[in-house]
Amino acid sequence: MSKNVSRVKICFLLTGVLFLALTYARANSATSAELKKLTADEMSFTSAELKKLTADEMSFRALKDSMYYHFDEWFALFQGEINRLESAVPSLENRVELMKFHFNYAGLLGELCHTLAFTSKYQDSKITAKFMYHSRQVKDLAHDVLDDAAVTQGQEAQANLFLGGAEGYIGIFEYGQGNLFEALINGFQADTHLEKALLLDPKLFDAYLGLGMYRYGNSRLGGFGNLIMQGGRDHRLVGLNHIEHAISNGGATQPLALKTLAWFYISEQINPANKGLPPEDPLSQKKTRQNAIRLLTDLENLYFKQPAPHPHFQGNKELAMMKALQSVLDKDYAKAGIEFKKVLQIVDHLESRGFRINPQLTQSVEAGIKFCKLMLLQTSEEEEKRSACIKVNEQMNFLNGGGSMVEYDSKKIRRELHAVFSEALQQMAENLNCEQG
Repeated sequence: MSKNVSRVKICFLLTGVLFLALTYARANSATSAELKKLTADEMSFTSAELKKLTADEMSFRALKDSMYYHFDEWFALFQGEINRLESAVPSLENRVELMKFHFNYAGLLGELCHTLAFTSKYQDSKITAKFMYHSRQVKDLAHDVLDDAAVTQGQEAQANLFLGGAEGYIGIFEYGQGNLFEALINGFQADTHLEKALLLDPKLFDAYLGLGMYRYGNSRLGGFGNLIMQGGRDHRLVGLNHIEHAISNGGATQPLALKTLAWFYISEQINPANKGLPPEDPLSQKKTRQNAIRLLTDLENLYFKQPAPHPHFQGNKELAMMKALQSVLDKDYAKAGIEFKKVLQIVDHLESRGFRINPQLTQSVEAGIKFCKLMLLQTSEEEEKRSACIKVNEQMNFLNGGGSMVEYDSKKIRRELHAVFSEALQQMAENLNCEQG
């Protein structure tokens, strides 16, 4: 695979769930109250019953199932519906539904990329090709719908929603290939179409998730991209508030919005730009910590406290990883170690099911476990201190040699995470009076 194509994998980590999130915006055909009433039993359907569901109904269930790493059934169903609609008599209604199923398929592929821990150095070219194929199909079909003289306002809103999502991901893909001009065009168009979708239908609350991620992500990563796309302005709070708005209105993307916002608030706790902010500031360490813990608790209570709808589910590694990182920031190394071990157990289980997960994830988590054990060492004798100093120096050398406790493709975020672990090790070295190795 060429270097340009491999670079696009950065996008899966930088904007994560944008495409899949927007997929579920129109699932509000069921009210938020109805969605919340869906229990594991209500989520269980036979294959024949599933085939009778609309694209909207399927997408909500597929989203929830992706949190339990249940993919194959939905890929087969989506492809079956795509085949059926492509062979049916052409009509506006069919094109709208076909657009939705291509969107569903692309979104689920995006979540699979997260499960496999794709980075710019680890990816599957077949998955990338499928992802871009379905994304481009969405864009083409959305334009067809918008060009149809018989389009209704509701259909126009949905077409703009999906078009904005498709343009966002195609723009990121072009950026990964070095086609900056094409990337900028698609980026501006994505923002425009997402906003237009909300103007046409203000109840598409989940569109705020896409806009929130776009505005927060550009500001958080900064650099030339934010200068061009947002005039260099800091829209982090705007983006965070957009995502909070999507959650508070009970949108169908709630699990993704909770997961995304929790990570953003963890990220803000290590952001040097927030240093020295007063405690009452919404981006202060105190406020962002409170929000991160609140969201992690909500995520766990809503989706992982009750028995899972699939017997193969052994835990959600993304939730465990976020809890581990928050515990490290809280200097609760015993709890962090437990959560890091959960991540390893879940990865082992997923690999036994055939998921080919990035081995760098395992290596990073193992390093995190060693770090936590080291932080918990109790030393009193000189010999114990010398042994501890050797381990501290080993960990420092690991980090300084390019190792990471948390694998992340953005250099900016990775440096900030590196600093958290490095500063803790440096403090321990000073407490033990270690000689620098």
